Amino acid sequence: VESIDLYQIHFPDIIQPFKAFGFERRKDVIYWDGIAQCYEQGLIKNVGVSNYGPALLTRAYEALQARGVPLVSNQINFSLLCRKQNNQATVDLCRELGIVPIGYFPLANGLLAGRYSAENMPKGLKARSMRKYVEGGADQRT
Repeated sequence: VESIDLYQIHFPDIIQPFKAFGFERRKDVIYWDGIAQCYEQGLIKNVGVSNYGPALLTRAYEALQARGVPLVSNQINFSLLCRKQNNQATVDLCRELGIVPIGYFPLANGLLAGRYSAENMPKGLKARSMRKYVEGGADQRT
């Protein structure tokens, strides 16, 4: 493989376990710089992010644009059962900036396809991640 067609940063650096103690060290800018270097070297053809809300998406877009690197996609949890208010704002911003929003879990982990139901949940960790859909649907935070 000489280059990767789409390289996405899977999750912003939001987990900061020592933030409560006054220590926070986010690495998003470092990630954006590294991905920009890979783009400039021809190692990746397109840059994307995942799970970025409007504020962070704007920061990433501006940081990459300053280096001449287009941000082409943002993958977010989006389905008929998960349409949080912030998700629509993210989709709207993506469209405004020319970024393609990509929905993950579009079938709500199988609930919308009929594979599972509130009475027939899968076993293990998947059931825990699906609980939000059956316990409140679109109004629940994910």
